[in-house]
Amino acid sequence: ATCRDLMRRHASTRERLPILDEFYQTVLAHLPPIHSVLDVACGLNVLTWPWLPLSPDTHYYACDIYGDMITFVSNVMQIAGISGAAEVRDVVSEPPARPVDLVLLLKLLPVLEQVEKTAVSHLLDTLNARYLLISFPVASLGGRSKGMAANYEAQFETWAAGRNWHVQRFSFATELAFLVQQTNTP
Repeated sequence: ATCRDLMRRHASTRERLPILDEFYQTVLAHLPPIHSVLDVACGLNVLTWPWLPLSPDTHYYACDIYGDMITFVSNVMQIAGISGAAEVRDVVSEPPARPVDLVLLLKLLPVLEQVEKTAVSHLLDTLNARYLLISFPVASLGGRSKGMAANYEAQFETWAAGRNWHVQRFSFATELAFLVQQTNTP
C-alpha cells in the first residue's frame, strides 16, 4: 500500500498503477531467472520491486539524471534490502554499459529522441544485456490516445530494424511494451 501511495506522486509510475498487478507478471513470465536488472531513467520505479518476478538474489542497478531521485531510490533500496546501486547519470552523454540480464527502458525512448536524434540508437548500441523491456505510453498525461500506440510501435520498429532481436509485443490499457531478446548477447 505504501509503494502504491508513493507511486501516485510521479506521473510515469502513476500511469502504471492500473496495470501494475499484470504488467511485470505478464511481460517477464517466460524469462529464465533474472539475477541483475539495470533500470535506466528509473524515476520511482524501484517502488515496483514487490511486483517484479525476480530471483531473491537479484541485483538492481538504477540510474537517473536527477540527484534527488537517486537519493530517494538509494534510500528505498536500503530500507527494502535490495542489493545493487543507484547513480546519477546522463544516459544521453554517458549511456550505461554494465552487463546485466535485463534492462528496463520504461517510457524513456521517446523522451531521449526529443533530446537528441541519435540518443536512442547510441543507448541501444551501448546496453549490455540479454533482455530489454522497452515501453511506451499509449495516452498523453491528459488521457488522450491520439494514435500514440501506433506511432510508438512504428518508431520502435525503426529502432529495431537491422538489430539481431527477437521481439514480443504486449499491449496494456496504459502502456505498450516490447520484450526484446538480444540474440547476439551471451
